[in-house]
Amino acid sequence: MSLLIYLNPFSVFRDFVRAPVESFVTDQYMGYKKKTNESITSVKELIYRAGILLVFFSAILWISIFMYIAFYYTYMPNVTHVRPVHLQFKSCEDQMGLCSYPYAYVQLTKASYVLMSGQPYRIKLVMDVPESPSNKDLGMFMVCLQMRGKGGTLVSSSCRSAMLNYRSKLHYYIRTSLFSPLFLLGIDDERQEIQVELFSDFQDDPNSPVTDAYIELQSRFVQVHSCSLHVEAHFSGLRYAMYYWPRASALCGISTNLFFTSLVFIMSWYHLQDDLPEFIKNKFKTEVKSEPDEKKQVSKVKLDKLEDIVAYTVGEYNLYLNFFIDSFPLIEEEALAILEEYQTLEKKT
Repeated sequence: MSLLIYLNPFSVFRDFVRAPVESFVTDQYMGYKKKTNESITSVKELIYRAGILLVFFSAILWISIFMYIAFYYTYMPNVTHVRPVHLQFKSCEDQMGLCSYPYAYVQLTKASYVLMSGQPYRIKLVMDVPESPSNKDLGMFMVCLQMRGKGGTLVSSSCRSAMLNYRSKLHYYIRTSLFSPLFLLGIDDERQEIQVELFSDFQDDPNSPVTDAYIELQSRFVQVHSCSLHVEAHFSGLRYAMYYWPRASALCGISTNLFFTSLVFIMSWYHLQDDLPEFIKNKFKTEVKSEPDEKKQVSKVKLDKLEDIVAYTVGEYNLYLNFFIDSFPLIEEEALAILEEYQTLEKKT
């Protein structure tokens, strides 16, 4: 009968399967619960520290980005300054045409300076001229430019030759035939754009900055629709890289600022940590506590030495006093009174 009970499959399942599994699961659950309760404070502290680090990292990152943007707008000049040129001339009274060279005064800026000192600039005059018979027969003509500072002082001047692009009759007929619908509709017309580079490497003088420009076309027969003055910065070195590779330059600049800003922040953090009162108190805790003990020991040693000196002095005085009493018995009473006074003094000390 006992053998049947022992071989009962329900008992075997309960003793060898269900009970071990329940025990294992219960132990794992209780252990996990205990660890969870113990790690609540550590998790909160971890989240708090992670939040602080995230805030400081965001602040450092934005500071690095702002520093790069400020450096970019301070170090990089404006790439192009474009000013319209309105030509003027003197009309002839007795005949058609111009009786003076076309000229124009162009104000570059109303402030003290417009160009960055030390930065090379290309200065060119862009003219929109019609392909008229007069311009075709004109040939070459001179274009002059004078850069002036405040008060009309001459800073620099330059003159360059210019002319229309040559086009043969065959080229003219073919082009006119192809573009005749556009010409008829007014979408396009027969004109050319002439670019005359007057300065290829102009640098502004910081002592006499340029504020105005004087332009003159040295021909009375040139015909111009419109023209404009272009001042373009000619970059090199770091400015060239920052202008033509802005993303790579921004990445390198922000990374460099982030590195040095983080370094300064870490050094400042450790410096502030050294200055905290609690840190100093914990660091010099034993020294601060040992200082009163040392004072007590020193005062105790001094007091012992003082008592020894007083005892020695009183003992010597008693010895001399006894000798004096033995030598002079007539003043024994006075000596005894003095002895009592010194004994009282000895008790007080």
